[in-house]
Order: sequence, then C-alpha cells, then structure tokens
Amino acid sequence: MLGTIKKVFSIAIVFPLLANLSFGKIEDSKVAECAKKMDVIIKDGLKKTGIPGCAFVVARKDKIIHVAAIGQTTLDSKSPTEVTPSTVFPVSSVSKNFTAVLVGALVDAGKLHWNDKVRKYLPDFFISTEELSQEMTITDLISHSSGFNHFYGDSLLAVDYDKAKILRSLRFIKQRPGEFRKRYGYQNIIFGIIGDVLEAATGEKYEDLIQEYIFDKMGMTESSAIRSAYIDSKYGYFKYLLSRFGHDKEKFGFFKAAWRLISLPFTYKPQHVVTGHSSFKGVIEQRPCIGIYHKFPATSGINVSANDLAKWVSMLTNRGTFNGTTIIPANIFEKLTSPVVVAKNLKDDDLTFVKSRYEKDTVSYGIGIFKAVYSDNGKNGRTIFFHMGGIYGAVAFIAISLEDDIGVGMVCNFGGTAHTLFAEYMVHQFLDLCFSYSKIDWVDAELNSRRLFKRKQDYFLKDLSETNPTPAGTHEEYSGKYENEIYGVVTIFSKGDDLMLSDGVMQTKLNHINGDTYTFPSKNMCQNYHDSDECVVFKRDQSMKVESIFVTCFKENHSTFKKVAN
Repeated sequence: MLGTIKKVFSIAIVFPLLANLSFGKIEDSKVAECAKKMDVIIKDGLKKTGIPGCAFVVARKDKIIHVAAIGQTTLDSKSPTEVTPSTVFPVSSVSKNFTAVLVGALVDAGKLHWNDKVRKYLPDFFISTEELSQEMTITDLISHSSGFNHFYGDSLLAVDYDKAKILRSLRFIKQRPGEFRKRYGYQNIIFGIIGDVLEAATGEKYEDLIQEYIFDKMGMTESSAIRSAYIDSKYGYFKYLLSRFGHDKEKFGFFKAAWRLISLPFTYKPQHVVTGHSSFKGVIEQRPCIGIYHKFPATSGINVSANDLAKWVSMLTNRGTFNGTTIIPANIFEKLTSPVVVAKNLKDDDLTFVKSRYEKDTVSYGIGIFKAVYSDNGKNGRTIFFHMGGIYGAVAFIAISLEDDIGVGMVCNFGGTAHTLFAEYMVHQFLDLCFSYSKIDWVDAELNSRRLFKRKQDYFLKDLSETNPTPAGTHEEYSGKYENEIYGVVTIFSKGDDLMLSDGVMQTKLNHINGDTYTFPSKNMCQNYHDSDECVVFKRDQSMKVESIFVTCFKENHSTFKKVAN
C-alpha cells in the first residue's frame, strides 16, 4: 500500500514537471531571436513569391518585441517606395476581430447587449425567412453561426452591386434548414451588418465609434476605418468628408458640418498607404485596394500600420488591456474568446486551416476570433486564437497564444486568399520557431499552394474543352435579357464578331470553349477576382431553344438566369 502511495505521489510530482518542460516559459530573448530570423525568411519569401511588401510584428503583453517593415509599397518602377513601420495596410477580415472588440466595449458601456435582436435596431432587417429575421441577434451576426453556406452573398459584393441592392437580395438566398446556431459558415455580409446595428444603436458612424473606443484609447494614430483611397491625400479626405456630410449636418448642424468639410482637409496629414496587388494568369498586377467591403466596413474595412498592429496584438495577449488602459474588461474578453460554433466537416485542402498544424476537430469560432489547437503532428499542442484576412489586393493574419503570452501579426499588399497564404504561413513559421516544432518550409508551402490552384484550374478548363467537343450556337440564339431574383438582369449581346455579357455594372467578351459553354476572365466582371476564368453555360429546353444561363461568378443558390426577352 505504501509503495502504491509513493508511486502515485511520484507521478503527481513528476507529471507537472514534465508538462512544464513541454510548456515552459519562452524567454523574451528567444522570442526576439526568432523574430529576427523571420526578417531573413520573409525577405527571401518576398523574392520567391513576387509579393511587393509586408509588415511583421511580435508582442508580449505590454512589450512590443519586434516591428519589421519589409519590401515596397508598390511594384511600380517609376515610384518605388519602401514600406516603413508607419505605412498603412488594409487588414481585410482581421477587421472582424477589431469590430468584435468594439462591440464588446459598447456592451460594457451599456449601449447594447449580446442577445439584442437585430430588428431592435434595424426594423426592416430581412434575411431568408421571417422567422430567422425575427430571431437573429447581435451574437448571431458576428459568430458565423447563422446557418448559411460559407461566404453567403459575397458574389453580390464581388460584382460591385450597391449596398441597397445587396440587402434586398438577401431575402432570396436560402439558408440550410435546421442549421441556425448549429453550423459554422464563414460570413462577410452578415457579419458586416453589425456596423449598421452599431450606428443605429448609438447614432454614430462606425468609423467614429472604433476611433473613439479603440484607436484613441490605444494611441493607434495610424489606423482608421476609412477607405484607403480617402486617407492618402487631402483631396481624398475631402471626398470622404463630402460622403458623410449628411450625417455630420445632422450631428453638428449645417454650418459646422460645412466648416469641417472646407477646413479639415487643409489640416489633414495624408497617410503613407500601400498599393494593392493581385495575380492574374500568373502575372502580378498593381491593383489598388478597392472599396467594395467598405459597403460593410465592420467586416473588412480597417487599415493599420505595423506600429499599430503591434499595439493590437499586444492588447490581445494582455487580455483586453493596453498600457494600463482597459479596452475591454476580462469578462468581455472571455466572452469573445469562448467558442460559439464548432467548425465541423473541414476539408483537408481547406485554405483556412493548415492540415499539418491545426487539429481539425478543435477548430471553433467565438466572437470575432478563431480558436484551435496548433501542434507539431499532434504533439506539444498550443491553443491558438487567430484570424485571417484576404481581400482584393491585400492579406493579413494574426495569432495569439495566451499560455505563452505571444502575439504575432502580418500584413501584405498582395491578395487575397485565393492568391496567397503568405501572411498566414509566415506567422506559422514564427510560431514553429518559438515552439521548437519540426521544420516545415512555409515559403515552399506558399509556392505549392499556388501551383496546386493553377493545376486545378488548368484541369478544369481542359476537361471543359475536351469532353464531347461541339460547335457553338449562333449569337442570335444566345442574345437577350436573362433575369434572376437575386441578381436582377444580365444581358447577352453581339458586339461586332464578339459575344458579350453585361450585368449593368461591368461587361466582358465571352470566349467559346465547347458547345454552349463560354469563359471570360474573372477580373472583367468581378471587383474581387480570382486567378482564373469564369464560365457561362447556356441551357436549352426540350425543343433546343436557349432558355437560361448559369454564370459561375453569380453563384448564390446555384442561380440560373431565365431568358425573358431577345
């Protein structure tokens, strides 16, 4: 009996010591050393990938360990400008994390509550069904638990429809039955509606709220929720003030609003903003970061510098406090980081979660942040909180290990996620160095992901063109107006010898590939395009007359457009 007690006592003593060996404190010196190694790895990665520039930051609670600005703001050889710690980058969907903290701050201030119904603030809110519209809460909006497919409604943004049309179209997009609050589905538009809720609840603009409750309190002087095209010049800032003149007139009165419009641009100091870049058919092009997501800025509208991104990850590692100032209290931080919905049925090739590191059955989403176990092939696992972001022209990634007090972030002026995972991979590279994980060449992983995407696209187009090759119909057969309840009307028409597609916003030439199937470059019709072609498929009835079309970039509900007129 005494021997058994001794064994149990020994295990009780030794097990915590072994655990401490695995999860022992990582010294600041090691974190700083790993960060310096990353400078070399990132510079090499930029050369190999063709990405123009980036910023990389590391923090531990109130300590800013590392701020690196690497590369150029643009590939334009006429005016190359080096990235600096003050250069402003869009953080794309990492904005969701900023917005979640803002909502938490407003909840703490008593301005609203987590379980408030959306219709309390937006009485006309309607999404899919009346029952769902009545039940949707603030938490439902910003936890990816609404039960819709991933990226619900995003195609309406990609083809640059205005906000009013997007909101009208949401009533026609189907939700998965029985999945409300049960299944993870990543959202941009649904999440972005929280911005309208906050404005209705407070009477303030979203960009003013995040300035007051976040940026000003944290001294983030190089951050904003204003379109990058508005902050890089005095003229751009004037256009911004003009765009919000109606709001300012109500808030300040006509004369004060007019004085702001006239006077502030003269005192405004333009910010050093990166130019976005995207790849199309393997060629990296300079493509300014467009403003489609600023229709819903709460989802992807934040811009930050490296200096300010370091402050942000510092605050997160410090559980809501920065330099002694409470941004959100501990109970709110715990609310944000507690799982709301589990991300089930993840595919091995899911771009969002790297198979070799994230344990798929541990991935969940709280409020504005993911949570998962990050491990070395199942060993020495750490609980990581993270968020990715990828829009047209830019990508970003942040990751936080609370047990190690490590926060890391990266932004690049090349994107989005269909083009590159470089920001995500470089953060992983840094974590691997800090945790002494087995080696993965993350730069090579980036190049492999691009090659894989290209092979899939090449195979898809080859299969389309070589399977049962048949000639095209006549332009007269195809020409006409086609209607869909979600998207409205598109038109097929002849222009000289070419067959054209127009949605009233953009138009493109169609290239015949096989039978009644045509392709067109995605960038011709989509503001937020992929490195690929899109397809148009004409469908015929039993009498072989063209009755409808399917366009791959208009993909909600696998929509077809019914022919209504020649």
